Amino acid sequence: MLRSFRFWAGVAISAVFIGLFLRATHPRELADALESANYWWLIPAGGVLFLAICARCVRWSVLMRPIAPMSPVQLFPYAIIGYMANNLLPARAGEVVRAYILGEREKVSRMGTFGTIAVERLFDGCTLVLLLLLAGSVVGFENGRLQAIAIASTVLFVAAIVIFYVLTHSEERATRVMHWLARLLPARFESRAEDIADSLVLSLRSVHSLRSAGLVLLFSAVAWTLEGGAYAVIGIGFDLDVSFWHYLLLLAASNLAIIIPTFFGGTGPFEWATKLVLTGAGVLAPTAAAYAVIAHAFVLIPTTILGLVFLWSFGVSFRGMTRRVETEETGVTP
Repeated sequence: MLRSFRFWAGVAISAVFIGLFLRATHPRELADALESANYWWLIPAGGVLFLAICARCVRWSVLMRPIAPMSPVQLFPYAIIGYMANNLLPARAGEVVRAYILGEREKVSRMGTFGTIAVERLFDGCTLVLLLLLAGSVVGFENGRLQAIAIASTVLFVAAIVIFYVLTHSEERATRVMHWLARLLPARFESRAEDIADSLVLSLRSVHSLRSAGLVLLFSAVAWTLEGGAYAVIGIGFDLDVSFWHYLLLLAASNLAIIIPTFFGGTGPFEWATKLVLTGAGVLAPTAAAYAVIAHAFVLIPTTILGLVFLWSFGVSFRGMTRRVETEETGVTP
């Protein structure tokens, strides 16, 4: 991993955003703001975040139905392992890890599973864009950089959702496109190319029924709104005098910012975007910076530890997993 260009590119991008985040904030003032916070509020915030993760597992179970019916409880440890891997590996490799571990243990199509995760990310992005535009229309975009995030993410995800539905609306067209893409895989996958393509088409078309699409959109909205609620509970410990709309705005802006491949779960862009929203809402820069650090650590650390525990309980080492995934990235077996 240390020899990977993506790893060092992620480190460099994170370093730039950490520099922007720390600019105009004195370390002593940041330390004082961290000392003055009431961390007991992290306990109820953790409960709210747990509910958000559960909502995501329900959504994933809906997407998995065409591949293999699985309950949200069954999917929960694999979701946490995916979050852990996203936190520790560059370029959001946790998505590949999640598909690999689930396919290995549950004997389901890895490519089909990966397709459901791709649909998840598409709906996550569209939900965050909607929350960003809605919250921004209520409280205003106080900073031109927030407007830039809003414009760029809206263009990106509107284009993505249109292309997705155009390509997958017709099963015949989707199959033809996926078979063409499968032929681009390395020669050793040639014999399985059609099976890989068919598994991917099946999972990608999982949201073409109105009921499935409605459920996925509903649980996407519920999950992200609950996560915004967790951020709001943390904000009580910092005595932040901002509305819930500001928490939804920082939730959307910070999570859209970490689409950029970075180091350790989006460290840098997340803090920068969170601070940007809060200072625009009138929060003092040291308090906004302290809140951003704690809010991100609150999301990263528990899921990383729990994901490693689940991985250990499955008898898989992190090093062995990363080696296997590096191999899998050249093509996921069906």
